[in-house]
Amino acid sequence: MIGCPSGRPLLAAVAAVSLVTTGCLGVGPSPPATPTATPTASVGTDCPPALTVYALDEDPANLDSVVDYENLSAEKRATFDRARNERVTDFAYDWRDIDVVAYDGAYYRTGVVVC
Repeated sequence: MIGCPSGRPLLAAVAAVSLVTTGCLGVGPSPPATPTATPTASVGTDCPPALTVYALDEDPANLDSVVDYENLSAEKRATFDRARNERVTDFAYDWRDIDVVAYDGAYYRTGVVVC
């Protein structure tokens, strides 16, 4: 009687190929998503960006870029006042668009600094 070869070696080979190609096809658990906070700490540092405000000794070259303190929102005025006296790391992203603020007869440069 002629016997049929066992299908076990073939089944084992298919299973092994499936396990090997699963990783190549991108099937399997995906890495967890990481939310992006704003502002974020810069690579290679352990501190987040900080809003800085300092008085200018002379008038800015481009007066068209000056924002009057009174035109800032109440939240931005509070942030500006804090940044004149301390390191502020919890600020709105749009501070990056404000270069100079006119306040109380003086001009103040604003900037985002990473230590």
